[in-house]
Amino acid sequence: MEMYLAIIRVLDHGDSITKKQIMRKAGLNFNLSKEFLNFLVQLDIIKEKNVGPKTVYVLTDKGQRLYTYFGLDDDNPIFRGTGIFRID
Repeated sequence: MEMYLAIIRVLDHGDSITKKQIMRKAGLNFNLSKEFLNFLVQLDIIKEKNVGPKTVYVLTDKGQRLYTYFGLDDDNPIFRGTGIFRID
């Protein structure tokens, strides 16, 4: 669950970002990122878009509601000290 929330949090910090950027910022490896992103796309929490030759991901309205519900702001103690995020 923590990794799904990490992806949601990363996507809230930008308009649309690539899989590679999500992997780096959320601390995921390639195989796991594919699985996690596909799951979130299937649940309509994130959306996959093709922009030219790139595939980018954006947070949907449903994803934004989850972001708010779980309080995924920078001060949330659930992520403090975990080293999961590389947003700064």
